[in-house]
Parts: sequence; C-alpha cells; structure tokens
Amino acid sequence: MSDPDESAQRPATIRETLANKEFAASFWAQAQSTLGDNVARAAIVAVVYGQTKSPLLAAAAFAVSYLPWLGFGALLAAWAERHPYRRTMIGCDLIRAGIMFLLAAYPHAPAGLLIALLFVNALLSPPFDASRSALLPQLISGEQYVTGVTLSRTTAQIALIGGYGLGALLVSIDDSAALLFNAITFVVSALLVRTMVRERPPSLKAEQRTNLVREAIDGYRVVLRSPVMRSIALIVFSGVCFGVIPEGIAATWAAHLAGHADSFAFGAIMTAAACGFVLGSALVTWLLRPQRRVALIRPVALITPLVLVPALFDPNLVVVVIMTVISGASLAITLPAGNGLFVQVLPPAYRARAFGVMQSGMHLIQGGAVMLTGWLAFMYPLPDVVGFLGIAGVAVLVLIIASWPTPATIADAIAANKVRVAADAHAAASPGQIEDFGEVTIDLGRAPLPPRRRPSPGPSARREPRCPTRRSARST
Repeated sequence: MSDPDESAQRPATIRETLANKEFAASFWAQAQSTLGDNVARAAIVAVVYGQTKSPLLAAAAFAVSYLPWLGFGALLAAWAERHPYRRTMIGCDLIRAGIMFLLAAYPHAPAGLLIALLFVNALLSPPFDASRSALLPQLISGEQYVTGVTLSRTTAQIALIGGYGLGALLVSIDDSAALLFNAITFVVSALLVRTMVRERPPSLKAEQRTNLVREAIDGYRVVLRSPVMRSIALIVFSGVCFGVIPEGIAATWAAHLAGHADSFAFGAIMTAAACGFVLGSALVTWLLRPQRRVALIRPVALITPLVLVPALFDPNLVVVVIMTVISGASLAITLPAGNGLFVQVLPPAYRARAFGVMQSGMHLIQGGAVMLTGWLAFMYPLPDVVGFLGIAGVAVLVLIIASWPTPATIADAIAANKVRVAADAHAAASPGQIEDFGEVTIDLGRAPLPPRRRPSPGPSARREPRCPTRRSARST
C-alpha cells in the first residue's frame, strides 16, 4: 500500500509542527487541561472515598467520566458538527471551568451531588473532543498531522501519570486545591483557543441538517460503508481492546505475581504501558519513513494481541513489563498511522461525527475489555485468561487483515475525497456558481467507477487539417 502523502520523504519534526501557531495553541490547551482533568479525577476519588468509605462510590466517581460515551457521545458529536469547532471548544471549556470552581468551593458536598456534577462535566467531553479532532486537519495536514496526533497522544500519557501523582499531592494539602487547579486549566485552554485559533464556519451547512439522531446515524454510516474507514476502525478497535488489558488488570496481575497486593509491581506494569506508548510514538515520529509507516499498520497491529500469548507460561514481573512495553509501543505506532490514513478519506462534513464514532468505540471497547478480563480472571487463572485472550485477538486481527482494502481502493478513496474537498472549497469561495468536479464515491459503499477514456481517434482524425487560406493562396 502506498502512503497517502507520497510527496513526503521524511516525518515532520515536532519543531516544524509546533511552528504552526494555531496547532501549538490547540496542543498546549489540550495538554494542560488533560493534566488538570487527571489531577481532578484523582482528587474526586479521594474526596468521595474519604466521605463515604465506599469503594463502589469511589469507583463510580472515577467511571462517571466515561459514561457519556455510552450513548450520548454520538449525539453530542453530531451537535458539535453544526457549530464552529472553535466556538464549541471555548464554550465547553468555560462551562467545565464553572463546574470545577463550584466543586472547589464546596468540596465536601454530598457524594451524590459531586458525582452528578462530574457527570454534567463529562457530558462536555464528547463535543469538545470531537470538535478538536475535526479541527486538527484544518490546522495541519500531511506529515505534520501524523506528528501532531502522535505528540498529542504521547502528551496525554505523560499527563495521565503526572496528573494522578500531582492530584494525590494536592489532595494531601487541600481538597479544593486540585479542583481549583483543574478549573484554571480550563480557563487557560479557552483563552488559548480564543486568542490563537481562527474561527471557521461549521462543516455541516444549515441546508444539510436534518435532526440530531439521523445526523448521528450518518456518522456511523459514513465510517461503516467506506471500505477504508471501516477497516481502519476495526484495526483501531481491536488494538485498543487488547492493548488495554495489561494496564486494566495491572493491580490483579501484580497481586498474582507477588501473592499479595504489591504496589511496586502494580506501578511497574502501569508505568510500562505508558513508557511503551511513548517509545512507539518516538519510533513512528522520528525513525519510520512516511511510506513505511502506513505499510506497517497491519503487521504492527498484529503484535498487540500476539505479545499477550506468552502469559500462558505465567512469566515473572520482568517479562510482564517487557510484554506491556511492546504492547504499548505497537499500539502507539498503529493509532497515528491509522488516524493519518483515516483523515485522508474522511469527508469534511462528517469529521466531528466520524471522530465521535471512533472515540466512543475506543472508550467503550476499552472499558468492556477490562471488565471482561477481570470477570474471567475471577473464575479462571489469570495467566490462562490473558494468554487465551491474546490468541483470540490474533485470530480477530488475521480476519481483519484478510479483508483489508486493496491499494487501488485506498487510492480511489483518497482521490475521491480530494475532489470532494476541492468542490467544497470552490463552492465556499464562489457561492452560486455550479461547476462539475467529477463523481465522488467515497461513501457510497461500492467499488469506484473505472476511469473514463475518450475513444481513440482514427488516422484521419489525427491528421492536421489543411488550412483553407493556405490552399487558396497556393492556387492563386
């Protein structure tokens, strides 16, 4: 398979990517607000547990942030498609800042009220995340887009580790400090986007709107009917499903290895997952050439479940850490490369909804994979559970890889989307004018039409006609 950006000879550097001021503002806004989110999540869990002494309520306070993705995510992403992405991001940030300021002012409110406010706060994540993902291809493209996605995901992993640690530290000083910190990060995020990112019109025009339910369904339809986007979605969903297993059951695996609760083994496995992701991100950004990166999507995706199979032999902590690092690294290579190809074939009018579909699927599949693994580990030996899940994952990935679209299909989808983007840009620049840009087949769920060729002219048609003026002149 050829890379969609065939003109690129090398990956874009971080310095080149951050030189784009709009992307830099969006990146720093996301980075520090993600750090604040993790600080607040650690603080809320500690506060709720301190009030109630209930592990169930503490777990509910942690899990409530993922609940909107269970069904509301697609609708909220469809709503975001109707409005300028920049304006949606600013509005979500300001509302979340207000909620966090309120929580900081009343950190010892009843646990039920705290969880309810957290749920309202979490409802704003799907439209914000979908808007930011849809805005990103408008800020950067080509190799800079791949580098930007990699940089954002790597920073999120670092913010996860640092946020939990900082949250625990701030809670030990003052319960309100962590929540106040998160509120300030939301304000800073809104200011960065407001002052540094240019306003753009909504991708879904008013005349294209129907209702939110139908528009949300269209988001699923455009992903599932396109052979390229459907294959990428299946690769990504399978990768996160099996890649999250070591991290999701880290506490259980650590206890199994030590025979008792072991904080050192637990921390080692958790850190290994993040370190593997950072390592894979470095490989995909600096060492892999663009043409090579996309070609590695399928074989590298297969590594993610394959590396779990040695768990059948009940390895020690060192081997488990190595397995986790490799799993995280392979996932880090697959996601940006798949994302870069995905956006090449995604029609602009569906960006927020399609990214909402992907984010909803990733959240739900990760949560379901962790719950399934934990349930199976309750009934069967943990090494057998992880190892056989790895075998099942390999079988699933082999089937997905076997149905991967041909290079010609991928090239046709990319070309068709370029035509669509050019037509939209022309229509926006010259309203009222109608011009034929050719047939677009990106989301029709069928094979692209063969190229049309004009019939070859006959020998007489290829001859240059005589000029009547010259003939009359010679006769004269």
